[in-house]
Amino acid sequence: FEKKSFYFSPCLLLSLFTSLNLCSGKFGTPITDDVSKLSLLKQNIPSDYEIPVNYIPKEVAGTCWVVLNIYPLEQSLRKLADMFGAISSNKENIIVFIAMLKSLRFTFDHEELETAMQLYQCHYQEESLMSGLYFDYIKDVLHAAAQGTSSFSCKPPPPCINPQQPPGTPYVCIFFFFLHFLTQEEGRKYSWSKRTPFLLALIPFIACVVILVWLVSKLANSVWISFCW
Repeated sequence: FEKKSFYFSPCLLLSLFTSLNLCSGKFGTPITDDVSKLSLLKQNIPSDYEIPVNYIPKEVAGTCWVVLNIYPLEQSLRKLADMFGAISSNKENIIVFIAMLKSLRFTFDHEELETAMQLYQCHYQEESLMSGLYFDYIKDVLHAAAQGTSSFSCKPPPPCINPQQPPGTPYVCIFFFFLHFLTQEEGRKYSWSKRTPFLLALIPFIACVVILVWLVSKLANSVWISFCW
């Protein structure tokens, strides 16, 4: 994964039209008894030490909270591990959790996980947490992953306001997300060979919807500016 601004590209849009379940995976062996080592890290690292991490709040991500936060947390731990020497016990314990999160991430389809993260990208928050809160956050993520829930299903993300996005983008995002689930249902009934003509016919329609939404938003903005002046 790479951290980059999210724009709708043809490849990304087409990737939504698959018969796979978004962010579906099973939690199991990746979560081990090594979780107890978090208490050692809390003791060894000063309580006033701030550790940066990107995350999405539970109230935004919903049932997809664990799925969306696995990779950013893994990257945060990698940076933290680099702060310690090769023979440091702290580094050794941190590597254990990196491996745990990596194994957990591998239980999900790579492309589906990346797509989900891109759809929710504007909701990620970057914050520096005190070491105690940071390791409590890790414990919460691992605890939620080990609750016995067999799978997580990502719901459409709420609209986000991003000045870099063209007008209407959040609504188009949700529109495509719903279309993705519709094609999932089609995938359970028809083979790819039978669905291909339908998808090919759907692409021009989608393009028209995108253009229409953009034009309406642009016109609305122009009218609003004229009214203000």
